[in-house]
Amino acid sequence: MGVGRLIRWLIIFPLLGLVLYVGHPFLLRAMGRYLITEDRLQKAEAIVVLAGDGGVARTLEAVRLYQDGYAPKIILTHQRLPKGYEALARLNIPVPEERDIQWMVLKAMRIPAAAVLQVSERANGTGIEMVYLIRLLKAHRIDTVILVTNRSHSTRASKILARVSGGGVTIISRPSRYDTFDPERWWYSDTDWKEVLLEYEKLLYYLVWLMSADLTGWFKAGSHPAVPVETTF
Repeated sequence: MGVGRLIRWLIIFPLLGLVLYVGHPFLLRAMGRYLITEDRLQKAEAIVVLAGDGGVARTLEAVRLYQDGYAPKIILTHQRLPKGYEALARLNIPVPEERDIQWMVLKAMRIPAAAVLQVSERANGTGIEMVYLIRLLKAHRIDTVILVTNRSHSTRASKILARVSGGGVTIISRPSRYDTFDPERWWYSDTDWKEVLLEYEKLLYYLVWLMSADLTGWFKAGSHPAVPVETTF
């Protein structure tokens, strides 16, 4: 390596380091903010509470929206049983699962049972969860929903629902106000940074699926599947 090139690298590397050091907070904040999609609230036909981690925070948000008159119905989706629950059932050990806890919250907050619709099928991921949700929405002729989920899950969830619905459902994304995820400082929290890494992994999977599905559709004249086969929420 010549002396001139060595000098250039000795100048470039410190400059790159300085840029990354100064700019990384902006990049990290942008990463956190991208995961959150929050639309302007307006009235809808139903409030959808997605299943998964943070079920209590999501249910409380749905209750507030219902009580504030944003929609006359609350829809609960259904997740697969966590590992060990089937063994507990065989041992006749009653342990409440997510939906049982949601009902406890709804009853305590005096939400009438007639105002609640339930997706009966258990889903093992957001993609198939949206397929089951769309079936229920079509059965009840619901075209406008407020989609309630965790803050970091809201962008991906709204994208998948829009894809599955084919534009047939108006989606108002509403992350739960009770979710503590902080897009401005997520890298300081063990819980938040794990959440961000996992969410970007799933977003990458979703983008790869979109490209492969579009390519498959190009070869098969549009016969590609509607949702990615995802195994986690």
